[in-house]
Amino acid sequence: MTAETPGIHRSENIEDLHHLRLMALLDELVRDKGPRQAAADLDVDHRTLTASLESGRLTRRIRVALDRALLDGAGSPAQEQRQRNDLLAGRLDRVEELAGDTGMSLAAVQGEVEAHGHALRNIEGRLAQVEVGRDPPGSTPYFIPSQGPSPPPRRPRREFPELATLEPAADDEQVFGDAWPLIQEWRVLRQRHPHRGKGLDWLREEERLMTVELALLEDHGLTLPPQDYPLTGLDRNNQTNWRRTTLAETRRARKRRERLRWPLRALALALRLWRR
Repeated sequence: MTAETPGIHRSENIEDLHHLRLMALLDELVRDKGPRQAAADLDVDHRTLTASLESGRLTRRIRVALDRALLDGAGSPAQEQRQRNDLLAGRLDRVEELAGDTGMSLAAVQGEVEAHGHALRNIEGRLAQVEVGRDPPGSTPYFIPSQGPSPPPRRPRREFPELATLEPAADDEQVFGDAWPLIQEWRVLRQRHPHRGKGLDWLREEERLMTVELALLEDHGLTLPPQDYPLTGLDRNNQTNWRRTTLAETRRARKRRERLRWPLRALALALRLWRR
């Protein structure tokens, strides 16, 4: 009987796919914050956390805490990203204040320009009347073309078009371009595919979901939820690496299940024939 490898070990069944995600999150929390702080953040005993990390087995309490942390984005680049977002928000506030002051000055200048333009049009109109009075009979009067309709306002651009969103918007097809068909399929998969499951159908859909998400990340350069800011560099690599691992594990589990399917069908057929 072989001993289990501490930490993240190879999945042997469907349930281990989710276990792999939770163990990766636990490793990252302990590596970044230490066992005691990680246990405090998860609201569990640090001795129990250390034992789970060494044995590779998660207690019910730790599993629930890690599930909650995974949904909240803890122990991932999301926390650092939120800090960067707060810093960017402060800078944006200062820029908006400066833009407000500048906007007031521009409004005053615009008012002066419009006033001068109105006066100029009056002068041109009077001049045209004088020119018409001087023209000989039969001549074509001077004509000033009226201004055409103003162009329609441009549609406001999305702040971060690189973010894939689960919520539909009117400009989705324009924003996502070539990735739009994948975005549509991804939204359907995310909505109907349970986070945990069993059976061949679940494995096939999990495999397809990971394939679509990797295509959105690598082929189209998009960032997926729960991130709220486009990721680059190591942050993006973290998002793709765990999906590649999950895809490989899911694909192996799906192939094992398909290989077992035919012997089971043959056995069931043999039993039916024997009973006859």
